[in-house]
Parts: sequence; structure tokens; C-alpha cells
Amino acid sequence: MRKYIILICAALLVTSCIDFTAPERFTEQSYFLTGILKAGKTVDFEDPVIVGKTTSVEDVSFGDFFINGAEVTLFEMDNTGTILDSINLSCIPIPLLEDTLFIYVDINAYLLIKPELTYRIEAKIDTTDILWAETTVPKTISVQPDPGYTADPTISGWPEMIFGDIDLEHPIMIETQDNNTFNLHCEFYCLEDWDDAEYIFAMEEDTYPEDPEEYESEADGSPRRTSTFYIFQPSDNLINFSFYQYAFNFYGRYEVTVSSIDDNYLNYLYIPEGYNHGGINGGIGYFGSSYSHTMYTKIIE
Repeated sequence: MRKYIILICAALLVTSCIDFTAPERFTEQSYFLTGILKAGKTVDFEDPVIVGKTTSVEDVSFGDFFINGAEVTLFEMDNTGTILDSINLSCIPIPLLEDTLFIYVDINAYLLIKPELTYRIEAKIDTTDILWAETTVPKTISVQPDPGYTADPTISGWPEMIFGDIDLEHPIMIETQDNNTFNLHCEFYCLEDWDDAEYIFAMEEDTYPEDPEEYESEADGSPRRTSTFYIFQPSDNLINFSFYQYAFNFYGRYEVTVSSIDDNYLNYLYIPEGYNHGGINGGIGYFGSSYSHTMYTKIIE
């Protein structure tokens, strides 16, 4: 449920541009598309494609933003533009907050996203309105082993890291395929229950969150979830990421995901009014891709 609330908030951010940033460009008949392809996965319920329309955020329901029944096709292509495969994404209704959100997924998990291939998405809303975008999935990355992390969450006794020593003792060393400019996205997600999550920087007597809402915002998942992004220039096919300890807000168990992301998603995150720069033709939003590595650890005092 919370995943889709976050998606709604992202859609509201995109659609709000009609009132606050560029009213001369976007009308109620303008459209948006959002989607991130993750290497090794399909377009699933965790990371669906969403198609919607921009409109005023006043006096409308959530369902008014999302389009039901668009013809959404995902094409897989090689580096010459030759189509290797394709799949029509299924429109799935999700009841939410007394309304309905429509998402588009590869319901049969047919098309596995692969590194270094290009994917084109086309969303036909009617005979005249078509959104399209292309993304090339980043090359594979790996992370050098570190005693503070494990790649296996099923083991007992996770590795521990002292918060104050993280940057010095546990830099994340990312191995790349070349020395080209590298777009890094990192997500830090606390796995403790809200009433067991102890603040690292507590305010006076407030050592723990007062309720689930304080622990995890419905807008972006913070402070439980922290996301950061950077642009690196690797040296000898290696990135030394050693300034991240303040992304941890709580003591306890964490899932840490390190990703290489494409330019479409980076531009959406980095450039002001990024929804204009996320690669969408015929509308706004973003269509990007990533290759990720996930690790687990426990933060102690």
C-alpha cells in the first residue's frame, strides 16, 4: 500500500507543474509517464509504469490523474536499433484511498531487463496522443567485499558497523566496466519496526519515533528511507564512495542498494523541473533504468 502512495505523491509532484511552473505549456490534456527499468527484473508491481494526465490538484480525486486502458508497449533493442523482443504491458487497477490507481506491468514476467540493451516504451492513449521514451540500461557493476556488509540477508548475526567509523573504515568500493562518467544512486532503508528504531541523532528525550508516520513519511519514505545521488568519474574502473554515513538516521538493521542509473533518471533527479528532462517525448515525467547491488548491515553506536 505505502509503495503506491509514494507513487501517487510523485505523480502529484509532476502534475502540480501546471499550476506553479509552466502553465503556458501544460494543460489538462497534457500527459505524463513514469517508469524505472531494473536490470535482472521485469516491469512488476514494485516498479510499474504509470501513465497519467496533468491537471489541477484542486478538487480532484487521485483517480483523475491516472489513465486506464492506454496501449503501453515495451520494446527491447540492440545497439543498432533492431527490435529483439516486445511486450504489451497489462493495465492493473489498484484500489487505494477510496479511489483507484492504474498501473502497467509485465503481468507474466515475460521480458527480463538486461544490461547494455536499449528499451523503448510507447504509450498510446488515443489515436493522436502518443508518449514514448528510450533508455539504455547501464553496464554491470560489482561492489568489493567489506566486513561491514553481507549480500545474504538470511544469515544470522549480520555484520555490524560503528556509526562514527563508517566513512573511514567501510567505504563502498564500486567496480565499474570502464572509466566513463558514472551516475550513482544509493538508497538506505532501515529494516527495524518503527518502535524499535532508535534515532542516531535524537532530539532531547525523543529517542524513538512517536508513531509509524514519524518513522516513514507517506510522501517519500523518510527518515526510514534515505536516497542520494552523485556523479563520479571512476579511476582505474573503481569508485571510492566514502562519504555516506550521515544517510543512516537510525541504529539497527539496514538494506543498502547501490545503483548505476541512466541519464534520463539522473536528469529527472538533478535538473530543476526535472520532469521536463526525464526523456519523455510527447509529455513529461521520466523513463530510466538502473543496475543495482544490494547489501545488508547493522548500525551500532
